Amino acid sequence: MFISKKSLLFLLIFLSLSIFAETGENYKIEEGKLKGSLYKIATPQKWNKKLLLIAHGGRPKKSPLSADFKIKGTENETLLKQGWMIAETSYRRNGIIINDAVEDLKNLYDFIVKKSGKPQRTYILGASMGGEIVVKIAEEKKDRFDGVIAVGAALLCADEYKVMCEDKENLDKHSFKPQIPILFFSNITELTEVTEYVKRSKENAVLWTSPRRGHCNINGPEKEIALKAIENWVDNSKKPGKKTVKVDVNRKNSTARHDKGKVYAKVLKISKVYGSFDVDLTRKDLEKAGIKQDSYLWIGFKDKKFKTYLGYTYSDVKEGEWITFVTAADYLKVARNWENAQKLLGCKEGDEVYFEVLKK
Repeated sequence: MFISKKSLLFLLIFLSLSIFAETGENYKIEEGKLKGSLYKIATPQKWNKKLLLIAHGGRPKKSPLSADFKIKGTENETLLKQGWMIAETSYRRNGIIINDAVEDLKNLYDFIVKKSGKPQRTYILGASMGGEIVVKIAEEKKDRFDGVIAVGAALLCADEYKVMCEDKENLDKHSFKPQIPILFFSNITELTEVTEYVKRSKENAVLWTSPRRGHCNINGPEKEIALKAIENWVDNSKKPGKKTVKVDVNRKNSTARHDKGKVYAKVLKISKVYGSFDVDLTRKDLEKAGIKQDSYLWIGFKDKKFKTYLGYTYSDVKEGEWITFVTAADYLKVARNWENAQKLLGCKEGDEVYFEVLKK
C-alpha cells in the first residue's frame, strides 16, 4: 500500500495529538533503552527547541537502573509548560561512573537529534557526581552542549575509583579550562573544591552559594533562576556574578495531622534507587510537634518503629543509620545512609507514617 508524504505527515501529527490527549498533559513521555542505558524524554506539545538534560548523581552499584525524573509539582513541570524538552539517562551502570556517563549523555543527545531535530540550545544540569560529569563535558571541545549547571558538584569523584569521591588529588585531574560556561551552585557546607576550581579556571566558571547546609539541597525555583542565568550568559555573553541565592519555600498545603503527641504524614514518591522517600510534612509541622533540629526522634509505621536523626544531609549519620531532614522544597526526607529506608519500614506511597519526640 502506498502512503503519500502528505498522508504520512497527517498520520504522525494525529498520533502525536492522540498521545497528548490520552495523557491529559501538555507533554508526552517516551521511555526506552539506548546502548545499555535507560532513558526518559518529556516532550512538550509545542517544543521551543530548548533541551535540558539531567545528569544524576552516584547510585549504589546493586540498585536498579532508573531514568525517572519527577515532573508533577516541580521545576520540570514549569519548564515543560514553557516549551522545554527534558531528558535523562540512567547511565549504563550504577556506581562511580564518569567517562561512560559522559558518553551516555552524548548518546542520548544524538538520539534526540535524530528523532526530533537539533535543539537551538542544550544545557545539562548535574547534581553531586552528576556535577562532576557535566564539568568533564564542559572541559571537552565544544560540540553538542551550550552550558552546564553543576549542583553540589562532587569534584573529587574519579572514574571507577574505589574510595567514594574523597581523594583530593582527583581535583588536579581536571584541565580547569572549560570550553562552555559552568554555573556551580553549592550549599554553604561544600564550597572548598568548587571555590578552588572557579579560582583556577579564571573564565567560563562562576560560583553561586546556597546559605543552607546539606548536599544538593536546592529547590525548584532556585534551579529555574540558575537556568535563566546561564541562558543569559550563553545568549547575551552576560556572565553572572558570584552571589548567594536563596528562595524560601514555606508550604501551606501540608496534610500532616497531630494526635496524642505524634504527627502523622503521608508517604509521597519513593525513590526506586535508594529507598528514600518524602513525606507530606513541613518544618512548621515538626516545630508544632516539638521536634527540634539536630535531635533524635522516632519514625513509625504499623508495628515498626526506628530512631532517626533530624539533620541536614545523609552523611550526618553513619552508614546504615536513619536520617531525616527538611528539603529546600519544605518536605521531610526520610532515608538511611546508603541503605533502603522504605524496605525496612515496609511502607508504600500513600501510607501514613508517624513521628514523635524521642524522650531521654
